[in-house]
Amino acid sequence: MKISDLGERTLIKKIAQLAAKTVSPDMVGIGDDAAVTRLSQGSWLVTSKDLLVEGIHFLLPEISAQDLGHKSLAVNLSDLAAMGSIPRQVYVALALPAHLDSEFVLAFYEGLTALAEHFKVAVCGGDTVASPGPLVVSITAQGEVRREEVLLRSGAQPGDVLCTTGPLGASAAGLLLLQADIDCPTALRRSALQAHYRPWPRVEEGLWLARQGVVTAAIDISDGLLKDVQEICEASRCGVLLREEKIPTHPVAEALAPLYNQAPLTLALNGGEDYELLFTVPRHAFSALAQAYQERFQTPIYMLGEMTQERKVQMITKEGNWEKLEFTGYQHF
Repeated sequence: MKISDLGERTLIKKIAQLAAKTVSPDMVGIGDDAAVTRLSQGSWLVTSKDLLVEGIHFLLPEISAQDLGHKSLAVNLSDLAAMGSIPRQVYVALALPAHLDSEFVLAFYEGLTALAEHFKVAVCGGDTVASPGPLVVSITAQGEVRREEVLLRSGAQPGDVLCTTGPLGASAAGLLLLQADIDCPTALRRSALQAHYRPWPRVEEGLWLARQGVVTAAIDISDGLLKDVQEICEASRCGVLLREEKIPTHPVAEALAPLYNQAPLTLALNGGEDYELLFTVPRHAFSALAQAYQERFQTPIYMLGEMTQERKVQMITKEGNWEKLEFTGYQHF
């Protein structure tokens, strides 16, 4: 059977079933944002690995080398943030086409190391090889977390509320501009492309949330709200009921989506690459957590809905109708 016939999620499940034979009971393997292995009695190593492929994850020459370096590291740090981990070190592997200038590679590292310095992450090594085709970036990021603070996807319970750290859809709006450029205000264009090219991983927010002791499940929004909440639902064996009026669409998405005959909500639900954190907490803990978060970060936590026993992804529209939702965003296979 071809990969395209099997589908990405089913393929990953089958790989995870095979790999599970190699993972000991005191480890977390395939199925979360990052793997977790024990370093000592109270300290755990968190490891994330991502690939970015030219033509799939980024377009050249539209993205600059510095922006690509920033984004390549940001998406990995976002995985560590979703686990409540302190980032420690990264390893960078590049498959480089022969026509690429050395200046591009060095500018890539300038963008990457600037973000690494901000979060005090050491760039420890990696590999460079020739590529007969597209540019490929592979980054392995490692962090550290106390076992009692690690955030997984599998702890949500029916009745927990679903939350996110920020508005959604801005990165998808930036991608629309790249796919079909249209006239729009310069400031709007800049904001949309900034969101797409230079996402900011919620490392500090993830650490803070993990230390509060009330988050029951977490993931970062990389593939899209609907796809990523489905991952929480599957790992936690529950469903979710979203409320349309509660879903925060980014002002950039609100402004750009209509110009492409799309609904801003569609970008928020399916767009992906927002790299906000998506997490669940018991309903009784939400108010105190939201107030403390507002005081700490000067920005709100957004409540999107609640987890349910019925294992479906559903939404109550602004008109009061119930809809079953299916992810319609990008999938690799």
